[in-house]
Amino acid sequence: MKPESPSVIGRISLISPKLIAEIAPSDHFTLTTGFWIRASFWTKDVTGESVYHPMVSPTFTFEPRYYFNLESREARGKRTDYYSGWYLGFPFNIEFPDLRYSFGGTIGFQRTLGNRWYWNISFGPGITYANSYFHLDGAGDLGLGIILNKM
Repeated sequence: MKPESPSVIGRISLISPKLIAEIAPSDHFTLTTGFWIRASFWTKDVTGESVYHPMVSPTFTFEPRYYFNLESREARGKRTDYYSGWYLGFPFNIEFPDLRYSFGGTIGFQRTLGNRWYWNISFGPGITYANSYFHLDGAGDLGLGIILNKM
């Protein structure tokens, strides 16, 4: 019998420290939201030179995900609980205090490990808006952490 995934999954990522909630309105579609503190030590001045400028920025993320291979994974006897499988994601991030926005499209894979752990990796192209300019950027995530629902 296949274990049912809860409709809201809480996670803490330890590699890129982040508090995450994954809300599942349907079997293949989830809405992931997260909060983390981003730290920077270097920035560029008006001449383009790198200067030491430590800064801490709270960041929020919102990512709709579509899991596209859950049935085939289950048919092969692989785990699908807590959304273990391949997905397409569309992350949107907002970083404070300088209001930096980024949006992208990613392909990713998430896997439940044992009773309490998970790992996640995603990557793809992205666009960042900062300092009144748009920049081509990468989008994605790397996470290894704890599933809070299983604590």
